[in-house]
Amino acid sequence: MSDTFRRNGPKIGRNDACICGSGRKFKHCHGGSQYALPNLIATADLERQIVAEGKRQFERHKAREMQRQKQQGLGRPIISVEHKGYRFVAVGNRMHYGKWKTFADFLHNYIKVTIGSDWGNAEIAKPLGERHPLMQWYDKLCHLQMAHAGKPGELFSTPVTGAVSAYNRLAYNLYLIAHNGKDIQTRLLARLKNKDNFQGAYYETQVAAWLTKAGFELEFEDEQDMSSTHCEFTATYVPTGEKYSVEAKSRETRPGGSARTPVGQQLRKALVKKADHKRLVFIDLNKALHTQEAAYRAAERAECILKQSEKIMEIDGAPAPPAYVCITNMNDQHALDDSAIATMVSFSGFKLPDFMSEYESPRDAARARERHLPMFRLLKSIEEHFEIPQTFGGELPSEVFSTDPMPRLKVGQLYLVPGPDGVEVPAELMQAVVMDKKAYAVLRDPKSGKNWIGTFEMTPEELADYARHPDTYFGVYQRQSKGLQTIMDMYDFFAESHENTPKDKLIALLPNYPDQEELKRLSQKELVEIVAERYTYGAMASGFKPKTREEIRTGRRGHGRAPAQPEEVKPPAEGDD
Repeated sequence: MSDTFRRNGPKIGRNDACICGSGRKFKHCHGGSQYALPNLIATADLERQIVAEGKRQFERHKAREMQRQKQQGLGRPIISVEHKGYRFVAVGNRMHYGKWKTFADFLHNYIKVTIGSDWGNAEIAKPLGERHPLMQWYDKLCHLQMAHAGKPGELFSTPVTGAVSAYNRLAYNLYLIAHNGKDIQTRLLARLKNKDNFQGAYYETQVAAWLTKAGFELEFEDEQDMSSTHCEFTATYVPTGEKYSVEAKSRETRPGGSARTPVGQQLRKALVKKADHKRLVFIDLNKALHTQEAAYRAAERAECILKQSEKIMEIDGAPAPPAYVCITNMNDQHALDDSAIATMVSFSGFKLPDFMSEYESPRDAARARERHLPMFRLLKSIEEHFEIPQTFGGELPSEVFSTDPMPRLKVGQLYLVPGPDGVEVPAELMQAVVMDKKAYAVLRDPKSGKNWIGTFEMTPEELADYARHPDTYFGVYQRQSKGLQTIMDMYDFFAESHENTPKDKLIALLPNYPDQEELKRLSQKELVEIVAERYTYGAMASGFKPKTREEIRTGRRGHGRAPAQPEEVKPPAEGDD
């Protein structure tokens, strides 16, 4: 049996010098009551609470910023404050103010200031049919507002018709260009005011807005330089510094929405322009298409034309240069009184064989994506940032606009709810998810430490906000499961799950890899790629059935918002591409 040793130290008198060497008496230094064991424990517990609250505040800030970016994109945030009933909004180096309650209210004022009230009033004085298209949209917007307005000062909503969408879209585009440091050139404004040039100028603002929201910086070409033809602007992808010469082409249309200029001819016009960097060409089909099926059929025909043009197109006697090509169809102006389908967007590569192609393996696809990363990020941004913000600071509309808002459900907040025994207790919300129009939450009683699951009813406005922001709705970032449709969806899921896994653990996940020595020489990123690919193939072997790009398009067809008067819808012409 081992001996038990006692450790005895010298007894320190309260009036002796403190052992810490401070020179103070022990009773006034480390012999004080604050260093008594119960107080030390309380202090340590307080420190833990402070650290935990600090982490929680950081997570809330992260979630708020993610939510703001989801609404506003990756450009400069909306800079705005409210003071004594007035809303102040900074745009570039200018300050605007007014009694605006929504961001759309501000935009309606901003476009009038930018375009010019004198020009607008002159157009309004004309018969409606002779007015500029922008002022015809404005007329429809005014009539909708009058039809749906409530009491003075009260918020109200109007149907988002094609006219409302197109008008708001142009206002937002002009705001984004100016707010992100670029003066709206007088030539662009002049083209917008000209009926014959309006469609092309309008589309140019849309392309600039898409790029800005995706994190690109724009540099407009010198509009006074007439020495040579040049692209509209240069776009720099800030994270990598890659530059692109951007050209935007919108096809002219006849009355009824059929196009005049073939896609191949529009591409040729774009490629003739002088370009100092990699080329990025946007072509809007500008067709009256009222279903997703019709929109994707048109995109497929356009892509076929681009493929055929690769072999035969020449510029000044030489083979045409390569380019990224984005085919779009903005349907707003062809459904002014209806609820138009969303903008169709399709990327393809002109003489870029490894862009948006079929690949032999997920790793090959992932590496091709890395080579063309800015374009994939641009496509993702266009798909995600398609709505105009409703609020100024990224807040949820249900928090700001509801006349009697319910307390928002947030992780870390206390709510008075029935406990497991039915008695009401203050409970902390730990985690939550929405199912069947209710919030199912993990709740915790801080005093007893008991956990249980409770449910909360949700208003239609809250459900709409959750649908837009499922990952951040509860105040912190909680990644919600999303449908994995393609092979790359599954590959990305496994890659993200292992992106911070150490090399030795990644190697341990590959016991059947034929060359274990090779694994040791690979980087952590390369090991993640191998693990993600093998797990993807394993999921497919276990029954996961990935969809092809064509199958996804087929699934989307017919799911657009239906027009208000379907009997007036005409099928698109098949031969005007």
